[in-house]
This record gives sequence, C-alpha cells and structure tokens, in this order.
Amino acid sequence: MIFLSTTPVLHCSRIKINLMNCSLKYIAAVCLLTGLLGCATANVYYPGKMSADPTSVEAQSKAQTYWQNVRRLEWELNALGPEVDPLESRRVAETAIRESAILAEEYQLVRPAVAHNLLVVMGIKERGLCYQWTEDLMKRLQALELKSFQLHWAVAYRGSNLREHNCVVISVAGQPFTRGILLDPWRHSGNLYWTPVVKDSYPWETIPPTQW
Repeated sequence: MIFLSTTPVLHCSRIKINLMNCSLKYIAAVCLLTGLLGCATANVYYPGKMSADPTSVEAQSKAQTYWQNVRRLEWELNALGPEVDPLESRRVAETAIRESAILAEEYQLVRPAVAHNLLVVMGIKERGLCYQWTEDLMKRLQALELKSFQLHWAVAYRGSNLREHNCVVISVAGQPFTRGILLDPWRHSGNLYWTPVVKDSYPWETIPPTQW
C-alpha cells in the first residue's frame, strides 16, 4: 500500500546518546511530548500473528488488505522490466510487507514514528530508527538471494541529525537505483510504504555496500 507523507524525520540518523548524561528535564520533556503526540502501540497485521483472532471481522478485513498490498507490490515489481523473475517478485513482496510488520512487533513500536525515534534516542527503546529498519529489512531481503533484482541502501540528507532518512531500494539487477522502488517500513510504523524512487519527495542517493 502506498502512503503519502510529508512528516519531517526527527533524529533518524545514527545517533547514540548516553542516557546517564541526560538530565531529568529532558526525560520529562520526552514523556510529555510523546503523550501529546498520542503515541500508541503499533499493531500491524501479518499472517500468523498470535494476537490476531482469525475468526473476527476485523482480522479478516486486515488479512484481505494485507494480501491486496502484497499483490500490488508484486505487480509493481514485475513492471520494472522484462528481466524480472515473477517468482522473485512474489517472494520480495511477501517478505518486505510481512517482515516490516514483524519488525514493528520486535521493536515494540509506538506511533507515530517520530515519537518512537525520541524514545530510542533517549535510551528507552533499543531499536526503531530508520537506519535500523533499513538494516534489518535489508538482511531479510538479502537472505532471499535474489538473481533478477538488486538491493540498494538509499539515504537522504546524509549527516543531518534532524533530516537524515534511510530506506531500502530494489531495482532490476544492473540498473541504477533511480529506476527502482523504495521500501520504507519506518515511515508508517511497520505498514510498508513503497513508491518509485523518482516519485518520492526525498533527495535520495545510494550508500556503497562496503558502508552498510
């Protein structure tokens, strides 16, 4: 499913803050801010999720939407070019959408994403910054050992504490990342966002694999 967002990224870069050096007023400010933002636990559906009652109307609706999204992403991946292996498109679509939801559960994610970022920066949560989403999703896609696709690590505003953003980009093998599709699980808290790179608002560039 494609979501549109203009929400600025807040501390999504590789920042480490020693919680012991943070004063109580900053911790209190974070608690107040996350409360004002109305943060709530992200509850993202995926098949086999233990908390989902498969007989409920809500779960059935979520399951239908889930598989519709898988088919949409699969179709867009196939449309990247005749070199694409349709079986790989299916595997990528299922893996990217399912693993994004599973990562939200593993991170014990709260919404919105910027609220969770604050909790990570303050040391209250362990993971969930956008580069960590990218790192973890990249590993799970690499495990597919794709032949007709190529994975790229994309970054925008690199080095900016307030604006840096990271995501996975997938393209046909041998083609530039600008002709690919970005996969961004951070932007909507585990509900995978995807769109062609050229249609996104961020000024993306790639990071060499040696720097991943």
